[in-house]
Amino acid sequence: MPSRFWSFVILVYWSIAAFWLFRSDVLPEFTLGNPPDLRAIAVAGDSERPTHWSIQVVDNAREPDSRRAVGEAVTASARRPSGGYELTSHVDFDAGGILRGTPFASRMSSMRLLVDSRYTVDASGNLLGLLLEVKSPDSADALIEVKGAPRGKLMEIVSRGPVPLLNQRWTFDYEPGSVIHDALRPLDRLPGLHVGQRWETRIVNPFTGQLDKARVEVVGRGFTHWNGKAVATFEVVQHSGPLVARTWVKTDGVILRQEVPFPLTRIILERKPDVDAQDDPRTTTP
Repeated sequence: MPSRFWSFVILVYWSIAAFWLFRSDVLPEFTLGNPPDLRAIAVAGDSERPTHWSIQVVDNAREPDSRRAVGEAVTASARRPSGGYELTSHVDFDAGGILRGTPFASRMSSMRLLVDSRYTVDASGNLLGLLLEVKSPDSADALIEVKGAPRGKLMEIVSRGPVPLLNQRWTFDYEPGSVIHDALRPLDRLPGLHVGQRWETRIVNPFTGQLDKARVEVVGRGFTHWNGKAVATFEVVQHSGPLVARTWVKTDGVILRQEVPFPLTRIILERKPDVDAQDDPRTTTP
């Protein structure tokens, strides 16, 4: 039996180890903290490399891992001379391919669409403006244009399109730093997540100009199969009316896969591995 001195040393060592284990693995799950804001997302995504995404459709809900590609997306975050950030995305997809297997498939056998978006964020994380454009590859003119800008404590969204239904204007109370994004623009990162976090976000539909409010919650932790490995991730669930979507986020905030809340079909945006970093264990191990 160890002496009283060594028993004390063992007790101190065990207490320190238990404290650090609690602090690193247990305490974060009970610390809700602040939800991700636009500045945190922009800073975390600031890189010279754009992020590439595969747009996929799940045809059979019983086989969610069996997906077919219908397009690609490229996202980027860049610092501006003013100290703020500019978040951009370019989406190229086959609208007919997305609607295959739905009642609208026969009306749109094949139609490529481009969706470009630009979000300007100031140094404190407030949205200064947004611009979404839906285009055809055959024309430089936008089919649908959605603009947004703050008006005092309100955010104003204006949409323009070829039919009166698309020419609309909305305003809503804007909380500084809160996240607004369009349905087809994948977010690169959600830093600082903890299980139990809840927040609200606004989603702009680029095809209708309509604005939806979504409730978001970090529901748990687990492992996601990505790039040939099992990666530790948070599971984030988003409720927008009757639609439910999920996002899988690495513990360092990097988003690997996210669902688009889209009626009649299930669309998946999956992050493509960085070709130059595939062999770097710091970017691929859980």
